[in-house]
Amino acid sequence: MTTGGESSAEEMLRASNTLLRALTRAQADFIRGEEPRELLQRLLTVVLELTHSTSGVIGELSATGGSPPSLLLLASLPREEAGTAWELPPRRDAPGQEPGDLRALVGAVFTTGAPVVSGGPGSPHTFLGLPLESGGERMGVLGLAQRPGGYDTGLLDFLQPFLEACGGLLAGGRQEQRRRRAEQELRQTQEASAERVRLLAERLRLMMDSVQDGLWDLDMPTGRLFANRAWLGMLGYAEGELEHTQATWVRLCHPDDEAASERLVQEHLSGAIPLIEREQRLLRKDGNWTWVLTRARVVTRDEQGRPLRMVGTNVDITTQKRTEERLRALIRTLPDIVLRQSADGTYLDYHAPKPEDLAVSPESLIGSNMRQLPFPNPLLDKMFMHLGRAIREGTLEVFEYALDMPSGREYYEARIVRSSQDEAVSIIRNITERKLSEARLLQQEEELRRHRDSLEELVRNRSEKLLKATIELEEQQAQLIQAEKMASLGQMAAGVAHEINNPVSYVMSNLGTLDQYVSSLTPLLQLQRELLSQPAGTSAELLERMGELWKQEEVDYLLSDMPELIEESLAGTRRIKEIAQSLRSFAREDTGEPQLVDVNTEMASTLKIVWNELKYKCEVKRDFGPLPPVSCHPTQISQVFTNLLVNAAQAIETRGEIRIRTRHEGSEVVVEIADTGKGMTQETISKLFTPFFTTKPRGQGTGLGLSVSYGIIAKHKGRIDVQSQPGQGSTFTIRLPTAQR
Repeated sequence: MTTGGESSAEEMLRASNTLLRALTRAQADFIRGEEPRELLQRLLTVVLELTHSTSGVIGELSATGGSPPSLLLLASLPREEAGTAWELPPRRDAPGQEPGDLRALVGAVFTTGAPVVSGGPGSPHTFLGLPLESGGERMGVLGLAQRPGGYDTGLLDFLQPFLEACGGLLAGGRQEQRRRRAEQELRQTQEASAERVRLLAERLRLMMDSVQDGLWDLDMPTGRLFANRAWLGMLGYAEGELEHTQATWVRLCHPDDEAASERLVQEHLSGAIPLIEREQRLLRKDGNWTWVLTRARVVTRDEQGRPLRMVGTNVDITTQKRTEERLRALIRTLPDIVLRQSADGTYLDYHAPKPEDLAVSPESLIGSNMRQLPFPNPLLDKMFMHLGRAIREGTLEVFEYALDMPSGREYYEARIVRSSQDEAVSIIRNITERKLSEARLLQQEEELRRHRDSLEELVRNRSEKLLKATIELEEQQAQLIQAEKMASLGQMAAGVAHEINNPVSYVMSNLGTLDQYVSSLTPLLQLQRELLSQPAGTSAELLERMGELWKQEEVDYLLSDMPELIEESLAGTRRIKEIAQSLRSFAREDTGEPQLVDVNTEMASTLKIVWNELKYKCEVKRDFGPLPPVSCHPTQISQVFTNLLVNAAQAIETRGEIRIRTRHEGSEVVVEIADTGKGMTQETISKLFTPFFTTKPRGQGTGLGLSVSYGIIAKHKGRIDVQSQPGQGSTFTIRLPTAQR
């Protein structure tokens, strides 16, 4: 059994029903005369199955003479030899160490007289020991072992009916033994000689006083009734408080039981039944009624066959009747129809909260056969198939069926389980409401499916519209970035032109000088050509003229100055090429796919573009650390750097400093651009990344630079932060995730 939740409550109810059916069956079998030992063995098997225990014992406490107390095993699983006795330790006030087996557990229960629970969840050994009592007297011990997860106090309430029933069976067994011994003594008394009648009668009276069951002896001709002390004590009377007559007996009987008791007596006296056996109520001294089981028979008749003497026993079964009443109360709470059937389909007993739910009248159900019910033949065949399989194979058979009732079509669920070798119990539950709920649920699910399909179509349409809008937004954003980029180029056009004009100027100057040098060297080269074309021996005059010309044109100076002019010109053209490449990279549109980029390289390229904006207002200090590659759109990152560097230069009013620092922190590349400009207030910082917000005069800024920069960094899953105070400059920090390897 488990605890918690609706499924656990149903399991507990099923377990309680199973246990109550087993107890009811056992008590009925005990009344019919079956041995308590076999009944206890069956009940122990049921309890082990319901509590998921692997072993257990039921024993009767026994102590005779001066011998030590012992426990006589009446039922055990695994089975031990019948009649095995376990010696018990002396009683003491406190229990010792936790038991390690069932024998030790039984000893612990005996010594404490209270339930013993040992082990818990995760423990390799778990035990539960409970005393068995009847009428305040300890009769025996129940021991259970090896339940997964251990035993808890919740099992005590569940097992209470079982404990009371077992205690009653032990007490009943003892009473039955005493009754048999009493009857044997009575028979011996009858067979004894007349000379020993008086002696035997005296001994019988002494014996009657010593046993716990109520014993009585009725002299039928005189109506004189002899009863032992136990019979008087059972009704709360002391010796001498009741008149020992048959009339007293009749006065103590419950009025509702008198007619049935008198009928049984007459049937026995006529020889129709061999023994009077009857459950009835007797009035106690305190005014309450006690249930007793009366067994009696005539033991002496005269020569004409008239009864002379009747002896009998009364066993107090009040506790048993209360247990049965609790069982019946539990059964009455069941909303289901419960039927007990034999293998051939005959109804033996039933429970119906609403008799009108039965297919036939309650009066005609008991003793009738299932084939006599107004059911369709296919349904009857199905019922017999499941009934036979449940009894034959011991399986739980569950099936559903429908019937057309006067109130409409009703649906039922049948559960059939074997209760004995040739009997089964069927639990019939009306599940019409559940079926209707299931139908409504299916209808709701179908309606929900339609709504879901409609919603999915709506979501799909909206997703397509959203995707289209996103694409358009991305295109507009790209256009905005490109426009801002071109605006930045426009603002820097004069500076870039100036940057290009410087190397162009000195390249043109050097080319002019080289043109003069070439003009000076041309006559010398022509004389050299004539010299090479003259025959040998005629070159003296030409050589002399070449020497004069060499000195006149200062050829040595020209030859030494020309390499320097050429190197300066090449350096200028390289500078022009670098500026052109940086401009082309900056102005180009993105390909759409991110690239692996070295941020330090992009920063250096951007500095070349904006250098003319910086060099006249500030000193740029670089602190580039080694960086891993970043997956990004390089032109967009360059746009961010350009905006921040130009803004930093414009924030410096006269002359200042810009510090650029790059570093690698964890999974991020960090770029810091700090200036010593005029700084910003917190109000300005709060609006800094808002589109079209600018602190520049009208016509000197669009107000989109930082807004676009913020969007670019966010698009790259990065962050851009700013720290600034008026008069203390500003620091922009960009964090970009490194490329995943």
